[in-house]
Amino acid sequence: MKRSRYVVETEGAQGELLLYNTSNGAFAQVSPEMRQIWERAGAGDAGQACEAVAFQGGSEDAVRELVRTGMLTGLSPEEELARQQMLFDAERADSSHLTMSFIPTYVCNFRCPYCYEIGHNKVKGKMDAHVMDAIEAFVEFKYEQDDFKRMTVQWYGGDPSLALDEVEELSRRLIDWADGHGVSYDAMMLTNANTIDAHAADLIARCRISLAYLTIDGPEEIHNQRRVAANGSNSYERTIAAARLLRARGIALLATMNTDKVNIAYYEGLRQRLLEDEGIELGMAKLNDYGHFYGQAPFCAPDFDLYEHEEFFQAQFAEFAKRAHDAGEMREMLRPIRRFCTGQYDNYFIIDLLGDVYRCDGRVGEKGHVQFNLFDDKSTWKLDAITFDATRDEKCSACELLPVCQGNCIWERECSGMPCHPFKTTIGDYLKLYQACFDAEADSCCEHGVMVLAEPFSDAELGLS
Repeated sequence: MKRSRYVVETEGAQGELLLYNTSNGAFAQVSPEMRQIWERAGAGDAGQACEAVAFQGGSEDAVRELVRTGMLTGLSPEEELARQQMLFDAERADSSHLTMSFIPTYVCNFRCPYCYEIGHNKVKGKMDAHVMDAIEAFVEFKYEQDDFKRMTVQWYGGDPSLALDEVEELSRRLIDWADGHGVSYDAMMLTNANTIDAHAADLIARCRISLAYLTIDGPEEIHNQRRVAANGSNSYERTIAAARLLRARGIALLATMNTDKVNIAYYEGLRQRLLEDEGIELGMAKLNDYGHFYGQAPFCAPDFDLYEHEEFFQAQFAEFAKRAHDAGEMREMLRPIRRFCTGQYDNYFIIDLLGDVYRCDGRVGEKGHVQFNLFDDKSTWKLDAITFDATRDEKCSACELLPVCQGNCIWERECSGMPCHPFKTTIGDYLKLYQACFDAEADSCCEHGVMVLAEPFSDAELGLS
């Protein structure tokens, strides 16, 4: 027996050791005395370590708990990695679900000073019936290949709210097709929402769009300075008004704040207010200089002040720690995953108004990243590669965080130099918060020195059975 390669360890508040198994979600604390067994196990043989520590009859029970929770394993590091590769491959190749992202227009009615798409794509206009015909033919082709049972659509842009007639027409076609073939259908939309009135909200609901992703970069004054409407209107006011219309029609709302050192001061208060008053869940993302023009007005100080990557990760944790969390929430946040993004599926296709097909949302409009076109011969209708396979990357595959990270966003890494998942520098902080959720029952370790705070996820919980 030896330590699993997927165990993260950190110091607890009272000198105990906290162990988290990223491959199965088990979480345990180990008494200072029992650390000797754990540390000796790191050198090779946990059985010998147990014999070497005269621990008042408790050491064998402790080792059994560490083995049961996967902290100690008989598998070699290579065998553990092979299992992660097998799980990733199975997830990647799942053909029961077809996911498509549509770009009905590249046009946007905002002029955000930090937008990475400024000057990025010159294509004008909207998706026409000819392209919609090709999309229908593509869906039928994929169905004949895979007999998929579920179809998920994402509306992207530009801003899809500027092409709602096209959204409605293609949605109607796909919904009719899905209903006729016994395939479940769901959809989401990423939008600035500034053109969405009651009529548009009704249309969006008819299109079975159940989730809208918004961007809210601060309270009204800050948001309007960053999310700049081309017509000079109050973009914050219009976003909130649209959100209310969507919510009234049963559409869930998620929002992101693109965060720097200036607007982070407003995050927690805004998060609470949006959730309580508007039903909007506000998350946080790092504001990056994707276009490499930070320092040029208006994307410059004093209105903007960008974080370094690891500096942001610490600030993000500090905001997270300001509010109470329970063990269930922490367990879900640290849950093992088998992919980071939809671009790691073989069955994910991004299709723009020209019929060009891409693999990564961040690369749309970049001709060098077109995989094929729907008007090409059907023999070309395949993706030769996915965005990223962390299980076979030299650096990522050796990392203990692989099962909860899966390589993070490769586009972020390439465009902004973001080195790793935030957990790489903050996992210890999150584990201490997680431990605090159990304080009432875990003031001390049990008599053999190991207390399991969270059991491993079952195969059913991880979708493996």
